[in-house]
Amino acid sequence: MRAQDLPLPSGKSEIGHCRFEWTDTSRQEILAGEPGSRRIVADIWYPADQSSQVLVPYLDTAAIKRALGETGLSSFVGDHGAAPIRSGSIRTHARENAPFNRRLRQAPVIFFSHGMGMITQLYTAQIEDLASHGYVVVALSHPYDAWLVSFSDGKQITSETKRRKAAGSTEQQHIAYENQRIEWWAADIRFALDQLFAINNGKPSATTPIAGHMDLARVGAMGHSSGGRAAARACQLDTRIKSCADQDGVAMMQPFYLAADGRGMGQTFLLFERVRNVSPDEKDAASLDMTLAELNRLVDSLRNNKKRALAATGGSFHVLLRFDSTSHMSFSDLPLLQAESAAKAALALRVLQATCRYTREFFDQTLRNAVSTLYDRRQASDYIDLVEYYPKK
Repeated sequence: MRAQDLPLPSGKSEIGHCRFEWTDTSRQEILAGEPGSRRIVADIWYPADQSSQVLVPYLDTAAIKRALGETGLSSFVGDHGAAPIRSGSIRTHARENAPFNRRLRQAPVIFFSHGMGMITQLYTAQIEDLASHGYVVVALSHPYDAWLVSFSDGKQITSETKRRKAAGSTEQQHIAYENQRIEWWAADIRFALDQLFAINNGKPSATTPIAGHMDLARVGAMGHSSGGRAAARACQLDTRIKSCADQDGVAMMQPFYLAADGRGMGQTFLLFERVRNVSPDEKDAASLDMTLAELNRLVDSLRNNKKRALAATGGSFHVLLRFDSTSHMSFSDLPLLQAESAAKAALALRVLQATCRYTREFFDQTLRNAVSTLYDRRQASDYIDLVEYYPKK
């Protein structure tokens, strides 16, 4: 493959795409400069029939230029990644408003939330792979926390930084601010789920290709980084969501917080993370103004908190992505886009294929009751160092 190519989806279905903009009149947008209700964008990929409809562009470079100028795209993905995007050589595999796959009466639904400061489109490879295996993937853009959200009326919202900086610079202050945003994202997911029920019932319009085809008794949620934490929080709040996958989204090692009575969530949960499993040393302790003994006690406490969270679910899988050959962004398209050689692109592709497969088989097992050798046998593989299970108590 060429560097920057998006991988061919591994499933059998063609892929369609449609887009919605929704306004939640029950919530006033607290980060806007003027009064107004919360607005979100939902990009939806779904299993489709073959169609002559045009391929969906990877990124709206004109919108990015309007919002952020000539160098905006390069500042985000780097010059090497920006060049093929601007030229249009990065192609998706989805067609706009293609007819729904006629072989499927209904399909399970998975919500997806991007990482903080990221955008939905930079997870296209992973999203398309799920859709090609018969899932409807509803990827939400969370305004003010995404790098850029563009609406059809011309309004563009870039990432908000003033209030984030004003919240404080320590790690605890940063986490406290982010926890507030996680609550908003979880509310976005729950509100979007309400909209899907309305669409399935023919409201406001039954002309969209997905109307009536979403199996809303089989709904999952997932996300990367902060989006993974938001998906977990939505699961805690809404039992309509049946399973949840968090891709490398933790704060102080915790993917979500337990309630005061020790409850976590009743759903099956996947924490798919990248962790360097090494013990802290004197240099680490000095950088935190702690003794090594104090730091070891803190780390042990945080690890125990994570284990308690994973045990307080309807059953949890913990999967570790190999640290040395990956990065936090290995769950996204960025390593492919930024690969400067075919060898680096091939490595990024293999890692992305592994993350896609483990995530997909988790949802196959939890939403379709399918047998998964990866999870039933706790099977580690290339780029995966650990698969462990915490049974439901």
